[in-house]
Amino acid sequence: AKRVIDLGGLVSFGGVATLKPAREGRDTAAKCPAGTFMLETDAPYLAPEPFRGKRNEPAYTAKTAERLAELRGETLEALARHTGGTADGFFRLRPESV
Repeated sequence: AKRVIDLGGLVSFGGVATLKPAREGRDTAAKCPAGTFMLETDAPYLAPEPFRGKRNEPAYTAKTAERLAELRGETLEALARHTGGTADGFFRLRPESV
């Protein structure tokens, strides 16, 4: 992730980052600076805990966000603010990000 970020790219975390075997993904998510990553759904695959083994749905991204906020020691609101802002800029959803 550091190399991608250093090159000006963004990284993204999905439901896998919530799973117990994915220690490296969780550690990476915890260390990424705000504004350098987004959240994704991976639907219909790779549902986050507690939905592991079920068909993944976009609504489950909230569980990924909750877990990453906890890992990062920040509120869900703070995580949503910076991941939302990153997505706005990436997808050029706001006029000022064009």
